[in-house]
Amino acid sequence: MKRTIASVAALCGLALAAAGPLAGQTYRSFREEYEAVRQQKGLRLGALKLAPRFRLSDVGYDSNVYFRPEGGRVVGDATATLSPELRGFWLGGGSLILTVTENPEVLAFAREKALRAFSNSFAAGLRWLLLRRLALSGEYHVQSHVRRALSEFAYRVRDKATGGTAGLFFETPRGTAIGFTGALDDFRYEDIAAGAPEDIYSRALDRRETAAAFEVHYRVFSQSYVFATAGWRDYDFRFPESAWRNADSVQAEAGFRFPLAGRARGSARVGWKSFRPDEPDRRGFSGLIAAGDVSLRLGAFGLALGVNRDNAFSANETAYYYVDTRGRLTASLYLGRSLRLDAGVQTGVMTYPEPQTIWNGGEAVVVARRRDDQATLSVGPVFRISGTVGLGLNYNFYKRTSNAPGFDVRRNFVGAYVTYEF
Repeated sequence: MKRTIASVAALCGLALAAAGPLAGQTYRSFREEYEAVRQQKGLRLGALKLAPRFRLSDVGYDSNVYFRPEGGRVVGDATATLSPELRGFWLGGGSLILTVTENPEVLAFAREKALRAFSNSFAAGLRWLLLRRLALSGEYHVQSHVRRALSEFAYRVRDKATGGTAGLFFETPRGTAIGFTGALDDFRYEDIAAGAPEDIYSRALDRRETAAAFEVHYRVFSQSYVFATAGWRDYDFRFPESAWRNADSVQAEAGFRFPLAGRARGSARVGWKSFRPDEPDRRGFSGLIAAGDVSLRLGAFGLALGVNRDNAFSANETAYYYVDTRGRLTASLYLGRSLRLDAGVQTGVMTYPEPQTIWNGGEAVVVARRRDDQATLSVGPVFRISGTVGLGLNYNFYKRTSNAPGFDVRRNFVGAYVTYEF
């Protein structure tokens, strides 16, 4: 029965041409997005508007590029990530928005050739306003990155999501929106350093996710919203040896979204999730989930707060999932129109509900209740280049401690990056 529901949801998503993300706090009304595109600065080619952006991050020296444990043979190297992006927009008759995004990314290392990588992400979407009230959206995407996409990853791994999303909303002139969203994504993982097409990450994590949700967004101030969502998601793993991971989940969340510009920006949500394994002898998850990233600016002082709590599938073939809880705080001091100082701390904990087998020194060790604590400290200046574009210099210290043997890690990074939020 559950597979039948999954198939129906997938077909509905394809019929709607696949569109907007399920994360409720990202929803923007058609009129809000249309006006943002109309005011977007960029190059014009007839009716087509192009908005290029260049991202530069992690330019510097990493003391432990493989995140190897303390006491082991750590490897340091100079690294950089270059990511140019080109977005195209076409507005049609006040009722149609077409978008396309091309985003190649180069991951460079001075000596560690195995870690060098190229990836490319592409997305094409539309939003169509029907009868002045119904907003239909659709998107197809191929998102590919080489990064630590999960807190558990020891180093950068290629993750690729191919699929689409769809949405249909009833919108009022005031900006209130009520509607449904659906999504279908195939997730693939690859250990680029190993060079094998079907490595441990692929066997453990490759899967298809099918999702559907009901959402309500209500404007409370000129550009601020409160929202509530209720959704379902199915997880179907690719390899037969990982079929024991198959599951589904239901969740309900509520939150708020500040304007995209102003003294207060960002969004936050909190809710409850029930994660239900297909195999009855596996332990499920039922509990609080949350996600948010909010920044405040008062005169010469700035503050950014972030939080995330959810469960995630483990790459360890003998573990099922872990609960990942993280918090972040960054304080900024503006010393003038062109200089600010940033200092931040991020802490997190990963807890594993089921016993797992760890190989350490050639011996198998069973860890009943694994817990990994992580902390990151960062500090550095940011120099304004032009407008909201800045160049940042950063020292970053990362530490992980675990009650599982062989997972204590220390890492230092000194480097530079480009930011568009000065």
